[in-house]
Formats: sequence, C-alpha cells, structure tokens
Amino acid sequence: MEFLNIALTFPTAIFSTLLLIVIGFWSIALLGFADIDMLEGDVDVDVGESDSGSLGFGGVPLTVSLSLAIVISWFCSFYAHKFFAYLLGDGVMFYVLGIAMMLGCFFVSLLVTAILVKPLRKFFQSKEAASKSDFIGLECVIATGKVTTSFGQGKVQINGTEQLIEIRCDEDKAFSLGDIAVLIEHNDVANTYTVVEKPW
Repeated sequence: MEFLNIALTFPTAIFSTLLLIVIGFWSIALLGFADIDMLEGDVDVDVGESDSGSLGFGGVPLTVSLSLAIVISWFCSFYAHKFFAYLLGDGVMFYVLGIAMMLGCFFVSLLVTAILVKPLRKFFQSKEAASKSDFIGLECVIATGKVTTSFGQGKVQINGTEQLIEIRCDEDKAFSLGDIAVLIEHNDVANTYTVVEKPW
C-alpha cells in the first residue's frame, strides 16, 4: 500500500506516468510494432566535465536515452519521496519543494544515464554504420520537387519498410518529384546520400 501511495503521489506520480509510457513503448517494440530509432537521431547532452572527459549520452537512439533517464528518475524520486517526504511540508510549499525534488532527481538521472550509455555506443554505432552501407546501390523515389547539392529527400524501401532520407546530387542532374534515382555514396558528416540517374 505504501508503494502505491508514493508512486501515485506528486512528485513521483509524474515519473510513474512517464514510466508507464516507457513500458508501453518497449512492449510494442518487442512485438515488432515500433522501431527504437523511430524518433531519429540521438541526444548529446553535456552535463559536466570529469577526468574522463565530457559526460554526455550521444551516440545512442533517443528512445534508449530517454527510457533510461525516466527509469532512473523514477527510482530516485520514489526513494527521495519515501525517505524525505517530511521535508516537503504542506500546501503551496509541498508543490514548490516537490518540483525542486523532481528536477533534482531528473538531473541526477542525466548524470547516471550519461555513464550507463557510454559502453552501449559502440553497439549502436556499428549497427548504424551497417545500415547506412546497406542503402548503397538501392533505388529511391524522389520525394521533393528538386534535388540539388544542398537540398533533396528520397523514399527508399528496405527490409520491408519505407524510409525518408536526405539526398544530394550534382547541379546538372535534373531530378523532380517521383523520379527514380540510385544511391551511390553516403556522406557521414552531413548524413546525406549522393544519388545519380538510374542507369537502366
């Protein structure tokens, strides 16, 4: 009973709600109805300096970073609430100090998450590199009115799914919406693909 009282009382209730969303998302992901890269990109949050360099959690999918941060925030908030609830007081001060506790727990979770995700980066980076190389040689359908050296998007079918990617080409290549092009190279810096006209 005490567990539910704490979990469903402010400020822990905020993290409890987020935790339920995280559990729901990963349940759907395990069933194959969601991709852990669905939010695209990653988070790169610098939260301090140490002897080992900047603490951050870039290099992993946003869903992984957020999930870890929310889970850790919930645990921090639950036990902070359990042992220090008497410090929150009553009335307006209860919510003011509760918000302060919530923010403090979230900040601690960022520090811990930054440490936990570091060994995970190599796994996601190798997966990302492999997936990018898998695109080379595939056809894509131009999804924008034109493609230039600085603008353009294309739709690619891979592993049974359609993905929208950033594409670029030489200025003398006149692509328009609906045209078919071939991906020949990936630019790691800009995260774009170079396309050429379909040779057949």
